[in-house]
Parts: sequence; C-alpha cells; structure tokens
Amino acid sequence: MDNWKILITFIYPHEAHMAKGYLDSEGINSMVHDDLTAQVNNFYSNAIGGVKVLVNDADYDRGIDVLKKGGYINTGKKARIIELVYTNSTTDKNTCPFCKSENIGRKKDLNLISVVLYFILGLSIMFPIYKITFACYDCEKAWKYRKAKKIAG
Repeated sequence: MDNWKILITFIYPHEAHMAKGYLDSEGINSMVHDDLTAQVNNFYSNAIGGVKVLVNDADYDRGIDVLKKGGYINTGKKARIIELVYTNSTTDKNTCPFCKSENIGRKKDLNLISVVLYFILGLSIMFPIYKITFACYDCEKAWKYRKAKKIAG
C-alpha cells in the first residue's frame, strides 16, 4: 500500500467530500478518513482532528496547488480596500462605478456601534444596524455610496 499524507482537514464531512471530488477531477487519487465518525456525532469532529483528506506522497505538492487554485486553501490575499463613491441624482447603483459592469453584489456588515448601543441602552429604534458595501466580481473592487455634498454658491 502506498504512503498516504493528510492534505487538508475539515470540520464537516460534506466539505471533505467536495474537496475529494475536486482532487479526483484533477486526476489526483485521494480518500476521506474519519468522515463516518463525524457523521455519527458532529461534536467528535474536533476531538478526532477533523475529517481528513488524504493523498499519496507523490501527489502531495500537486494537491496543495490544486486546492489553492480551487479556493480550498487561503492564499493570504490582502483585505479588500473599501472606497467611497459620491453619488448624485444620475448615479446608476446597478453598475460598478469603476468598470461599468453589472456583475455586482451587496454585502451587509453589522454596524458595531449600533449593536453595542442597542444592548447597553436597550434602544430598539436604533437603525441602521447594518453597513452596506458593494463589490464588483469583474474588477474585484469594493465601495460604499455617500451622497455628494452640495456646494453653496
């Protein structure tokens, strides 16, 4: 029998099986270990070291590269810088202001100050609790909209 090495571990078995399927589609022979134990009781997963995806020693380095390409292993990309975009009455909020693509999405993040004040003061009328940011999937930029201030004069 070949020597097998742990390539990556997951908490849930379905995540490990998805990674295994991805590795198999790239021609890397792999197997999942401890998935049945974690299926019996999910709390056992951390106790046994997670659900493991194993590969042959010869395929280990290639497996790492394949999982990085597939997004299973974080490559340590820097956090996205959120830019401010000033709007007026003619601004189209359905397109990216940088590349004019319509392939954008909205993300809601908790406004920490509102949440803390809500719990401390018990004010149920504190809105907005969320900060909304937009992201373009084509140029990978992120932004927030702000109303442009009118210049007196």
